[in-house]
Amino acid sequence: MQKNTILCIGRQFGSGGRNIGKKIAAELSIPYYDKEILTKALMETDLPADLLEKSDEKLPNPMFRPVFYEGSNPRFYGKTSSEILFALQKDFILQKAKESSCVFVGRCADAILEKEHDLNVISVFIAASMEDRIERVMKRENIGERAASEMIRRTDKQRKSYYGYFTDKDWGKPSDYDMVINSSDWDEEQIITILKGLYEMK
Repeated sequence: MQKNTILCIGRQFGSGGRNIGKKIAAELSIPYYDKEILTKALMETDLPADLLEKSDEKLPNPMFRPVFYEGSNPRFYGKTSSEILFALQKDFILQKAKESSCVFVGRCADAILEKEHDLNVISVFIAASMEDRIERVMKRENIGERAASEMIRRTDKQRKSYYGYFTDKDWGKPSDYDMVINSSDWDEEQIITILKGLYEMK
């Protein structure tokens, strides 16, 4: 039986990793999952959607008292919104990976799937220079250089904390990935070609 091949893409904020994931999924004609994972998770709980959305790839702010679930689902009773959202997204990732080959961006997918031996899992991390990331975020968000720099640092810190909390691994640590690519050194089409080759070898 042929194994599904799953491409998991971690990325620094502003590195272009999400766009690369979308394009390679389209070229390979396989499903792409990013925000869809969050949307599906929101449908599986009676917690307010805005509360879960604020928890996406973030841990609760230690300055504020965490909100604990007291709804009707015993599986989640006493857990925080971040813990509930991670559990729901994990369920979704496992389900979709077993259904077909696909691309996941973020959401700790690489760590969630690493012990699934019935799958071919490829883990990639996309990085870039701060200069390039600032320029990309300025254009995308229509904000100034200082605001873009602060957004990058804040988002990367949140992702690192979230990933470390739920996986006990270091986010962006090169030895934990099959490949780390600097999008400042390669253009988008070159990166897609590289990843397609890696996918096909698997």
